[in-house]
Amino acid sequence: MSFAREHAVTHIGEGMTKRMLACFVTATMIVACADEENENPNPPREQPGETSALSASFQSVCATCHGDDGKGKGKYPSIPGGKDESAFIAIVRSGRGDMPASDASRISDADLKADYLWLTTKRE
Repeated sequence: MSFAREHAVTHIGEGMTKRMLACFVTATMIVACADEENENPNPPREQPGETSALSASFQSVCATCHGDDGKGKGKYPSIPGGKDESAFIAIVRSGRGDMPASDASRISDADLKADYLWLTTKRE
């Protein structure tokens, strides 16, 4: 192989190696940055006795009687107690027995739906 041809092959090989290295470094940086963006810099902190999956409204309106996890406390039953979502919301809105009615200013429909979902699917 002539010197010129050998030099050209070496030059092309070095150029390809540098480009591949640059692509690898760039891809690695992109992946690393994407992972950092997905991390929550301020993860929620649970306080003792607090169930963060339930709404703040649940904690202030319902947990006093039904417990932090809705499993019931004393004479107050576990909730939702086999009720479907609409029956659960209707009972909260109208009240029952010792439980007073709670309108949307005390606990929103969105919070009730989210709490119902957690109580029926996530609670252990």
